Amino acid sequence: MKRILHILRRKDDPAPLEIIRRQSESNELVIILIQDAVGLELKGIKGEVFALADDLKGGETPAHPPIGYKEMLGYILDSESVVTW
Repeated sequence: MKRILHILRRKDDPAPLEIIRRQSESNELVIILIQDAVGLELKGIKGEVFALADDLKGGETPAHPPIGYKEMLGYILDSESVVTW
């Protein structure tokens, strides 16, 4: 099982979500939502999903637990593969 990190920047691109769903069946996935994708609610994906706290708008409640840059860096360094969308 491969540990893959996906970093999503845009909420209006469905193509990455299909790839992520397929990969989640046989890999350990972590998905970090940043920039415009920070408010995206991901359902039906096996894996951990986080929102970058610095990209949340004031008063916005994220659908996924917020993390900081330090935690994001930890996931980048711990992953075998990193994909940015």
